[in-house]
Amino acid sequence: MSADAQPLESRNAAASALRVWGAVLWPSFFAAGVATMVFFALVDPVELADTAWPHVHVSRELGSSLRFFGFWAATLTSSLFSALLLRHFFRPKVPL
Repeated sequence: MSADAQPLESRNAAASALRVWGAVLWPSFFAAGVATMVFFALVDPVELADTAWPHVHVSRELGSSLRFFGFWAATLTSSLFSALLLRHFFRPKVPL
C-alpha cells in the first residue's frame, strides 16, 4: 500500500507518535551528554571504577560510555514520565 493510499488518520497518528518520540529522545540525549561532561569534569572514570570495582579493569572510554548510557536511561525515564503526564493535554477535546 502506498503512502497516498493510507488513510489520513493513520498518517497523522504515525506522525504524531514520531513527534512525541523525537520530543522525548532528543532532550534526554542532550541532557545525558551535558550530565556526562559535567560529571567527568569532576570525577575520573578510572578512579571511580577502581573504587567501585577494584577487581575489574575499566578503561577511561568504557567508563565514560557506560556512565553516558546510565545518564541517558535516567533522563529518558524522566522525559517519558513527563510525556505520559502531559499526553491528555494534547488529545482533541471531545464534548461529553
